[in-house]
Amino acid sequence: NHKKKQLREKKSHRQKQLRAKENHKKKQLRKRKSHRQKQLMKKEHHKKKQLREKTTHKKKQLREKTTHKKKQLQEKEKHKKKQLREKTTHKKKQLREKTTHKKKQLQEKEKHKKKQLRENVNHKNKPLRE
Repeated sequence: NHKKKQLREKKSHRQKQLRAKENHKKKQLRKRKSHRQKQLMKKEHHKKKQLREKTTHKKKQLREKTTHKKKQLQEKEKHKKKQLREKTTHKKKQLREKTTHKKKQLQEKEKHKKKQLRENVNHKNKPLRE
């Protein structure tokens, strides 16, 4: 009887050990699995973050590029307008000077004519001396 009891205890002890071993293995497997999953999630998250950053960077660059182009165009337009304004003012000035010059010339001509006329009249009215 005693031997049977010992055998039974031995057997149950061995089964307990085996169960414990199995449970330990399962636990380790679960741990490894969850760890792997966590790593994968981290990797995926990192990839998404990088992609997001890359796209935002590209968008920013494009935005800066377009604003730069717009500024350049505006500057170009401004320059053109300024040149045109200067050109027109220069032309106006030239025209003004030309017309004033012509007026002066005409006035001078008129003056000269009047003077000549006066001299002619004076000359005619002078009594002849002999």
